[in-house]
Amino acid sequence: MTVKIRAAGPNDSTAIAVLLHQLGYDISLERVRENLSSSVGSASNTVFVACENDIVIGCVSLHALPLFHMLGSLGRITSFVVDEKHRGRRIGQMLMQAADRWFLSVGCVKAEVTSGDVRIDAHRFYEREGYMRDGQRLSKKI
Repeated sequence: MTVKIRAAGPNDSTAIAVLLHQLGYDISLERVRENLSSSVGSASNTVFVACENDIVIGCVSLHALPLFHMLGSLGRITSFVVDEKHRGRRIGQMLMQAADRWFLSVGCVKAEVTSGDVRIDAHRFYEREGYMRDGQRLSKKI
């Protein structure tokens, strides 16, 4: 079976919502639909999906944030998931390669991904993809 990576569209909303639920995110289908709509045609946000036989089996959401202290933008991955039934097939690597290409195309000079402390397998995956700890992220809910 051939896996293809493509830009996500409005018809992918349901599949993406299901994938995000696999990670424990409680996001409504309507919110996924709104987020996808706002990323279509955006120069600073996009979503890619991995598809096999036109079925979405993975996704990554990307953002480019202009840096204040230096030239270029920061590429940020805010969600990344491969369907649990399809993990271990290099689909994640394909999505990360698409992310890298997009980051370069929009002028990013650095990329980052955040991952919950409990997602040890995800941390190993990101390290294999060249990501490493770089400082510490502190956050608060507002």
